[in-house]
Amino acid sequence: MLIKEQCILGIEGSGFSVSVGLMDQGIPKGNLFLNTGAPGSESLLSGIDQLLRMLNTPKDGLDGVCVTLGPGSFTSLRICLSTAEALGLGLNIPVYGVDGLVLIAASVPYYAATVKVIQNAYKGEFYSASYDTSSGKAVLKSDLSLIKPDLFYEQLERGDLILGNGIAKLVELQLDLCTKGVVWNQDFQRIASGIGVIEHFLECEVREPSPIPLEPIYIRLPEAELNYEKQFGKS
Repeated sequence: MLIKEQCILGIEGSGFSVSVGLMDQGIPKGNLFLNTGAPGSESLLSGIDQLLRMLNTPKDGLDGVCVTLGPGSFTSLRICLSTAEALGLGLNIPVYGVDGLVLIAASVPYYAATVKVIQNAYKGEFYSASYDTSSGKAVLKSDLSLIKPDLFYEQLERGDLILGNGIAKLVELQLDLCTKGVVWNQDFQRIASGIGVIEHFLECEVREPSPIPLEPIYIRLPEAELNYEKQFGKS
């Protein structure tokens, strides 16, 4: 059975906004974006309850959960992943995880040149990865990494398409993208969403779920671990 033949909840929470969506039999039923200024388990749970209530879908009617694993905010990811795990274990349904940057790249299928996604990682860095979407699917060309804005700018090639909230930082730094011959897009539909997470898995056969506990994608160690190492050394 394909995942698109099931009723699936999607959770995207790699940043300060959280999105939850529902697809049933491959049909998008609803999607909510929640931006309360800071990630919180209360807003996420109430958002899921509200979405399911509006769509007359009981929790025990869900067949699976799809969730982004990161990279992104340590706190938000932990909340979203633990919520997805709790739903999976409590309802005895599979949970599927995927990185959030591929979802953004997949929003522009059949692009002839390279799609480069940059998300603000703060501390003067981007989460970045390059993709080939010419086949209609987002295929990874370079590993997920952390990169400084000026180095990212230097590596741009004519025809590249830039996506992600890191574009605002490039503009703020007055890095002239036009002279590089690249294009960029900040449209709202390029943001990863709860529906977008599910769409990534639609054509997949029902399979073994991601191992629980889910392993978040951080790339850079979270501040809590860095402080621990400074005080106590590596564990």
